[in-house]
Amino acid sequence: MITGTLPQLHLYKSIHPALAKAIEHVLQLDLATLVAGKYEIDGAAIFYMVNEYNTKPAMECEPERHRKYADIQIMINGEEKFGYTPFINQRPSTDFLPDNDVAFYTIPGEEIDYITLTPGKFIIFFTTDIHQPEVYVDAPQPVKKLVVKVNMQ
Repeated sequence: MITGTLPQLHLYKSIHPALAKAIEHVLQLDLATLVAGKYEIDGAAIFYMVNEYNTKPAMECEPERHRKYADIQIMINGEEKFGYTPFINQRPSTDFLPDNDVAFYTIPGEEIDYITLTPGKFIIFFTTDIHQPEVYVDAPQPVKKLVVKVNMQ
């Protein structure tokens, strides 16, 4: 997991060529004008979604992990907490869903660390990270977020 501010995002392009391509594209976007929906950068290999929803209590947000895709999540409006714990052979509580590249986990709250994103901040989750998105900070609120999916295989 990596987090920082948008002006720092370019520092992580050297991790993987696909991540570099995704970051270069994202840094050219005008985040304020993005409309909710799904958009391709490089077919199914790199794409992004602009999501709008209300954050929820942690107990309503399932921790998840991906096998192929890294997530770059960028907060556009609102604030959201993200739970994080490293993947160390925990067993998922659901079957892996290959079409969505996701499995969900039941993780005790004391085993999850939280970080808050506000507009202009990003977080990158890799396949070695279990993450819990959509958690409210003080109370549910509407958020707008850019989620970039990057195939790391």
